[in-house]
Amino acid sequence: MLWVGIVLAVQGFGSFLTERIWDTKFGVTALLGDDSPSWVGLAIGVVGLAVLAYCASSRSRKSVHN
Repeated sequence: MLWVGIVLAVQGFGSFLTERIWDTKFGVTALLGDDSPSWVGLAIGVVGLAVLAYCASSRSRKSVHN
């Protein structure tokens, strides 16, 4: 689950920045096509951060109980 969060965060934020700086799509949003709005990459990155936060909280709960 940790790797999913990392990949989503990198792909999402990387695609958003690539589109803003170089006007080209990258990764996941490139696969979605030219019809997708620019905020989709940002949303994918935020979902990745949410998954990473969930993994971090899950690990901290496990370490408290042990």
